[in-house]
Amino acid sequence: MARNKAKGSNLLEIIAVILVVGLIVTILYPKKVWDEEEQNTADCRTNMDRILKAELVYQKFHNTYTDSLPGLVSFIKNDSTKEAIVDYFYADTALAEDIIEHITKIDSQAAKVIENLNADTLFYAIIETINYDSNLARVILNRFENTEFADSVQTKRATDSSDVYILKELKQEFSSFDLYQPIKDDDSLFLVFARMMPEITTGSIVDTLYALNRKWAEIVDSSVAHTLDNMITCPTVGREYHVTVIDTNVIKYVNIECPLDSTDIEANKGDFVKYNFGHLRLKNHGKITETGEKSWL
Repeated sequence: MARNKAKGSNLLEIIAVILVVGLIVTILYPKKVWDEEEQNTADCRTNMDRILKAELVYQKFHNTYTDSLPGLVSFIKNDSTKEAIVDYFYADTALAEDIIEHITKIDSQAAKVIENLNADTLFYAIIETINYDSNLARVILNRFENTEFADSVQTKRATDSSDVYILKELKQEFSSFDLYQPIKDDDSLFLVFARMMPEITTGSIVDTLYALNRKWAEIVDSSVAHTLDNMITCPTVGREYHVTVIDTNVIKYVNIECPLDSTDIEANKGDFVKYNFGHLRLKNHGKITETGEKSWL
């Protein structure tokens, strides 16, 4: 009798485990399917935005748009002047940020170049500002008297030269990077510098790296090429985007639309697992109209 109970108990335990696993699957599988399609939707819309940016580059050179995505990609990738590639990474801020992060991660020298660029830009603003705000020159020189530049500042101040003149002399003698390092974390100057610092676009940073080092330029070329190659098709259905060009003598427009359509929706219904267990319901990811308006915003 006890043996029969044990057998029955084991059977119940197995059934319980199966039910628990089934419950977990019914919860996790739909989430996995939905997450994948949500990512595909985001990637699809990013692709359409990138196509628009590429079209604007193309339009700059040809005074019209193109409905050939392979031709569009080929033009930017194979432009011997490299101007099209430069224009593209200026337009695609997200890509420029990724390129900067990648290059600085693999080469510390690139990070130093960017720091130099930031310091040069800031000190240009400082020199322009002290022409009408001599108090800023005095404050900066006072801070320098507690740094490695103390002897130089004190010697120059002993000549009774103005603080504005002395700071300009220091800028002639030392690099912006060297001058900025000892005072960049000064509490009293940090907020002043933050307000004064002109915006440096990610495109201009990539442009600087592109011009300075051939290895960095090759990384940029490769990153742009990879991005362009992968923006042609919708990640859900794997087909090219619908690009329509309206080109008259007076006006030029380009429309970009996700290729997902009713046939894909019907085909999805035929995928028993995804449709019934994953509860996947496909729909078009949107379009960018001739005015540049994005339907998903």
